[in-house]
Amino acid sequence: MKTFPQEKILKDDKLLFAKWKTNIVSTKQFILMQENAFVFVLKGKKVIVQDGDILEINNQLLLILKKGVHKMTEYLAEDGTFEAIVIYFADTFIKHSRLFDNIDPSQSGIVNQDIMIVGTDKMINSFVVQYCNYILENENDALIMELKVVELTHLLLKKYPQTQHFFTSIIQQSSDLRSLMEKLYKENYSISQLAYFSNRSLSKFKRDFKSKFQCSPAKWILSRKLTDVRFYLVNTDKNMSEIADETGFESLSHLDKSFKRLYGITPSAFRNLSAVNQIDKP
Repeated sequence: MKTFPQEKILKDDKLLFAKWKTNIVSTKQFILMQENAFVFVLKGKKVIVQDGDILEINNQLLLILKKGVHKMTEYLAEDGTFEAIVIYFADTFIKHSRLFDNIDPSQSGIVNQDIMIVGTDKMINSFVVQYCNYILENENDALIMELKVVELTHLLLKKYPQTQHFFTSIIQQSSDLRSLMEKLYKENYSISQLAYFSNRSLSKFKRDFKSKFQCSPAKWILSRKLTDVRFYLVNTDKNMSEIADETGFESLSHLDKSFKRLYGITPSAFRNLSAVNQIDKP
């Protein structure tokens, strides 16, 4: 779990919530969320990058995150601080909550989104004020904490019925390697770092990866990057430096050598040939 200066945490075995403050602007980075979370921004704003879209969350919005890897950063308010309340909750909280007793998760449909952003109202804002008071008073009561999260979930289900499918899909979620790799393959992480992001030991990560992709992580990543290179060569006018940057290659020479090794031709020659023969064009 990410930590911050002046962080204050109250927790029990199932739930954890924190109010944290920082005066350092973080860069956009991938963060591993080991549990699902509600995020209330109190000061400043949080930015999430999702499928190429940049989403800004301020104090008028509530962010709900599924556990897994998310690319995010924080921006300071005018007074130079960023503050948020983060409430973490395990899959079992949703599974055992009486709010979902009459819902069959298998009939709720698959929700592929990893985040949900909804607006706040007077009731939700009142909830935030109460949580801030618990934090300030160090009210570390496990029963109260659990009841408050049940209350928040009920408020969301009542105001935003679409959150039902999001919550029930949490029960179905798993640490899917393909989804993880599609997020991270351009970032030039080491295999050990990828194993960490997948919540696996290095040996288990390699075994699971081999079972799913029938090749090593390094081979899959290179092939996936080169597929992107091929797309850019055929479908855009980007120059080679731009393509290398877009596809996660550390240098033009690495891109050239890798592309020629796989396709038997340089990227520039491939682009010229595709222009003549309409390679890969729809």
